[in-house]
Amino acid sequence: MATTKMITPASKRPGTKLRVAAYCRVSSNSADQQNSYIRQVDAYTKLVSNNPAWELVDIFADAGISGMKADNREQFQRMIRMCELHQIDMIITKSVSRFARNVKEALEYCRKLKLLGIGVKFEKEGIFTLSMGDEMLLNTFAAIAQEESKAISQNQRLSILKRMEAGEYVDSNAPYGYRLIDKKLSVYEPEAQIVRFMYRQYLNGHSTSEIARELNERGIPTKTGKQVWRSGKVAYILRNERYKGDSKYQKTYRESFVPFRQFKNRGEEDMFYAEKTHTPLIDAETFEAVQTLFSKRQATFGQCGTNITYPLTGRIQCAECGSFFHRRNVSGCVKWGCAKHIQDRNTCDSEYYAEERIYTGILTVLNKLRFGGTDVLGQTVRLLEAALIMSKQNNFVVQESNREIAELNSKLLMLEKMNAKGYLEPEVIKSQTLEITARLNELKQQRQAAVDSMLPSMIADIRHLQALLEELEEPLVDFDEGLMRDTVREIAINKQGEITVTLLGGLSFTEKL
Repeated sequence: MATTKMITPASKRPGTKLRVAAYCRVSSNSADQQNSYIRQVDAYTKLVSNNPAWELVDIFADAGISGMKADNREQFQRMIRMCELHQIDMIITKSVSRFARNVKEALEYCRKLKLLGIGVKFEKEGIFTLSMGDEMLLNTFAAIAQEESKAISQNQRLSILKRMEAGEYVDSNAPYGYRLIDKKLSVYEPEAQIVRFMYRQYLNGHSTSEIARELNERGIPTKTGKQVWRSGKVAYILRNERYKGDSKYQKTYRESFVPFRQFKNRGEEDMFYAEKTHTPLIDAETFEAVQTLFSKRQATFGQCGTNITYPLTGRIQCAECGSFFHRRNVSGCVKWGCAKHIQDRNTCDSEYYAEERIYTGILTVLNKLRFGGTDVLGQTVRLLEAALIMSKQNNFVVQESNREIAELNSKLLMLEKMNAKGYLEPEVIKSQTLEITARLNELKQQRQAAVDSMLPSMIADIRHLQALLEELEEPLVDFDEGLMRDTVREIAINKQGEITVTLLGGLSFTEKL
């Protein structure tokens, strides 16, 4: 009878140390929180260093960042990427609330790490995620942390609403031309002069596009320090009541549930208007004159059928037949339709679509990426960066091409030796040399194509797209031709009335018109 013996697998090679990382987080930049943050870093450094079986990989620390969304935590995401590359064996953290205050995200990341064979040790709760019975405990503690965060958010919300009603609330985001000093808006004269210049130029007949172009030519930096002004940004400043010393509160609102996404307030929540809350940059008469002129220009150039410029010309392709869309005035309203469909309805099943609907579709895509609550672009960049690292580490095409090139070079050398000794006819030598040379050229091109990955350029384009969208302080309402020109690469519309917008980096998003 055969004898069998069980061979128990080892989780790691004998003699190797467990690669340990620590994660800590504090939710604000206050002095007390900073002291807590420093103590956590110091404690984990000592804890890992004092264990001879552990090797400290790194301490990942996010300061002044909420734990509700993992996408916002740069160091947390860096830690996860290193786990995916199998550079970490275990993570230790103070508590579940430090790791995540969102039940769904806490469980998702712990399960993801568990599949990679990486455990998370929560010191306060005594939970280790690789233990069989600890997931239910993790679920419970994560739910408690989420409820605590929700309660804190609601309390803060009530406090903010009371200050809004009293006209005492000051947003932490100071508008261009101001600085926040001692929780009050103070005039920042270098930028205030630019704001007054915008108002003067607009009243003198200049358009928002012309003002933006002049600011760019003069090298005037924006609030974020970038030297790119757009007409939409100028229009936002010209229409912002804060420049005449008033404040309109709650232009946007947040959901009351996780993940607390932010939306433009279109009547869903109360708004509050407070007068004389801070020092004005523009007198009331000038501000009202600009608003009146703005409304007149919109009435003149915003009506259907009177649009002078055509930003969509040559930009929209029919998804059914590939033809470009043309602009037409249909029943007194501006619409766009497929060129083939316009000539003969039987040649293409596409339809006409109102220009305003197309603009709204494009704005919806851009607003979702900037204010949708999910860091789609950041996640995409991280995935592409990980793919780039893996492609460099495991480029089998290059390895195989190098091996075959070496073999063919050896054959060429052998043919030269045989030719020198007269072992083969010259025609045979010439024929085989040409054949080998052709294959060598083909392999070198193949190898170059494998090395010249498109990933770096895609990553660069998406990062540029991120930077352009980050300049938006609130959701777009009016169409911005300059922003579309810089961010949108292709537009396609199908017969189902769906618009597909392809942006920088080749990312495509579809919306219903």
